[in-house]
Amino acid sequence: MQHVVAEPLNNLLPARPVGVRDIPLALAAPRRFFARVEDVPRYGWPLLILLTAVTLIGYAIVETGLIDRQVNQRTVERIAALEQAQLDVVERSALREMYEKQYKRGEFDRLMSRLQVVISEPLRILATVMVIAAVLYGAVALTGRKPEWHTLMNICVFAAFVELARLLFQFGMMVHFQTLDVETSLAMLLRPVLGAEGTDPRALAAAWGLLTALDPFRIWFWLTIVAGLTVTSQLPGWRAWALCGGCWLVGAVVRAGLLTAAIAQSAPSPTPGVTVS
Repeated sequence: MQHVVAEPLNNLLPARPVGVRDIPLALAAPRRFFARVEDVPRYGWPLLILLTAVTLIGYAIVETGLIDRQVNQRTVERIAALEQAQLDVVERSALREMYEKQYKRGEFDRLMSRLQVVISEPLRILATVMVIAAVLYGAVALTGRKPEWHTLMNICVFAAFVELARLLFQFGMMVHFQTLDVETSLAMLLRPVLGAEGTDPRALAAAWGLLTALDPFRIWFWLTIVAGLTVTSQLPGWRAWALCGGCWLVGAVVRAGLLTAAIAQSAPSPTPGVTVS
C-alpha cells in the first residue's frame, strides 16, 4: 500500500534543474535534456567552464610548440624569397635591414598567434553565443510568441559545448600530425589545389568558406539548437528549422566573404583554413 501511494508522490516532485552535470546529456540526447530546461539562468557555470576549457586548449596548443615552428618556417621562407629576389639589386647592408624586418615580423606573428588561440578563441565563442541568442530572441518575438531570454541562453550555451568537442578533436589531430593545418569540414578537399598555378585565389577562398558549412560539428551544433527551440516551444518545428538553416547558410557566406577579403588584402595570398597565424 505504501508503494502505491509513494509512486504518484514521486511523479509530482519537480524535475532537477539542469546544470554542469547535464552537459554530456545536452550533447548526446538534446531533446531529453531541453525538456527539463526552464526560463531560469542555469548557464552561468557551464559558460564559465566552456570558456575556461577553450582557453586551456589554446594554452596547450602554444605549449606544443607548433605555433613557433610554423612561424619560424614562414619567416625562413620569406627570407629565402627575399634573398633570391634582392641579392643582386640592393647592398648587403640594406639586405640585412630587410632580414631584421622579417625577423621582427616573425616575432609579431608569433605573439598574435598565441593571443589568437588563448584569448581570441574564447571571446569568439562568447560573442557567438550572445549574438545567436539575440537573433533567436528577435525571431521568437517576431512570431508573436513570448521570448524567454534565459531559456534561449541555456539553449545556446549548452549547444556551444559542441564547439568545445570540435576544438578537442582538432587539438588531437594537431598533435598527431604535428601541424596546425587541420580542417574538420569538406573544405579539406580543396587542399590539393592550394597554391596550384592557374587557380584564382579569391574563388578558392570563397569556395573554402562555403564548404566550411559542411562540417559535422557545425551541423551538430545547429541540430542541437533546433532541438532546444522545438522542445521548449520557443519556435514551432518548421520555423526552428528555417531559422537555423538560414543562420547556418549565412555563417558560410560570411566566412567566405572574410576569407576573400583577406586574400585581396594580403600578398602573397594566404592559405585559407584553420591555420593559426
